[in-house]
Amino acid sequence: MLLNPENKLLGRRNFIKAAMALPPLGAVALKASGIGPVKTGIVGTGMEGRILITLADPKYLNIAASCDIRPDNRALGHELIKKPELKQCPNPALYENYEDMLNDSGLEAVIIASPLHLHGPMAIQALKAGKHVFVEKTMAYSEEECAEMIRLAENNNLVLQAGHQRFYNPLYWDAYRMLNEGLLGSVYHIRAMWHRNTDWNYWTHAWKEDSPEQIEQLKRMQPQKYGYPDLQHLVNWRWYGETSHGLWTELCSHQIAIANWFFDSMPTAVYAAGGAYKTQQDQEGLYKELNNEYEIKKKYNDTPAKTFAEYRSSLMAYGQDDRSIADHIYAIFEYPNNRTVTYSSIQSSSVDQYYEQIMGTRGTIVLSNENETYLFWESGWDEQKAEKAAKEEKSTQIEVVKEDASASAFAAHTASQQATGGGGASEMTPYEPYRYELQGFSHSIRSGSPNLCDGRRGAMAAKACFYGEKAMRERKRIEIPSILA
Repeated sequence: MLLNPENKLLGRRNFIKAAMALPPLGAVALKASGIGPVKTGIVGTGMEGRILITLADPKYLNIAASCDIRPDNRALGHELIKKPELKQCPNPALYENYEDMLNDSGLEAVIIASPLHLHGPMAIQALKAGKHVFVEKTMAYSEEECAEMIRLAENNNLVLQAGHQRFYNPLYWDAYRMLNEGLLGSVYHIRAMWHRNTDWNYWTHAWKEDSPEQIEQLKRMQPQKYGYPDLQHLVNWRWYGETSHGLWTELCSHQIAIANWFFDSMPTAVYAAGGAYKTQQDQEGLYKELNNEYEIKKKYNDTPAKTFAEYRSSLMAYGQDDRSIADHIYAIFEYPNNRTVTYSSIQSSSVDQYYEQIMGTRGTIVLSNENETYLFWESGWDEQKAEKAAKEEKSTQIEVVKEDASASAFAAHTASQQATGGGGASEMTPYEPYRYELQGFSHSIRSGSPNLCDGRRGAMAAKACFYGEKAMRERKRIEIPSILA
């Protein structure tokens, strides 16, 4: 589908008109007044952790402590929390050791934004310490860890929330309601993708964000102390199977979580293919800026490096691409009721970027970049005909989940229509739902209301991705057990 400016305008108008045809949304804005902010610590103040710090609403969360083993991230996160404009803690506690932070009896909750293989162990530790847990996606490295996290949270009456922010995105709620109100007709297929042209090399972020002193501190640290064989495995943990499942858990889990939600089910089987295809030669164009710096330094004899490769190696602390995870994945997920999801995530082209396409017999919704929504009717249909047909067939439609408006974790912001400028004409940045999900986390702790991406929803997405990766490795169709481990 060609999303040129003309088609985007048409699709956005269609979406707005269809959203206006929906019944009024029951959820109301959740008020922060009277509940008080939840005193929270965050572990992992790298790129994702700092996004969460920036978007944490101080009326809901008071980030009073941070923890990271990397000296550069530790300093960057600590200084960010103290920024007056964020209205967080002016003198937050700073930890290198996670256990020390958990021993802070004043902390009620923990945000976990560490490398994937630490999500489960850290969440389990926090839950055992009596802390509520918000854990970034994917919620854990293994099925067993997911199950133990759920067990501890439920047995100890603690909030466990996985960081799939689309569950708190009002545009997705409008799309979900359209599907369940029958406006799209019968939906048998979702097509989802996340396309980038990058090598996922996080040394480039350190080089851009750290000061020269912080880079030197990072290069001098001893990662073996924390279980990493070398600095490369710490900085680029997404590259290695022992610390990450790569594209499956970093990107696919977001979108398969939405398919599970919209289809109200986990997939029952998966076919998959993929591999590490992109070569080091493909990366050279990504380092032009760094190469320019090298040429200037070489001109003024300001570097001992004799070649650009040597300069890059000395600066970034690695000399070769030794990834063990796939950089291209393709999957077909089978769902109950004759439904299918196709998925692709590649790192060799950014064409189409990322979206979910909900394809119905009457209309198709495209949810793009997390803040763009488009609806395209099938020939002969528009919002009025679809609404009329849906009302006539209402007895056969799936009931929309009705949250208790007085305790709903949804809409921890203004009501959906207002937040989206009328439904679909979004004024949000792609990052706003991060704020909403953290508000929802706080409200769940204070009010006891359910959160929209609890441990069970998080585990369903994780499990689908684990089996997708297994199908890719074994090059065969694999059935997915319906019971969480």
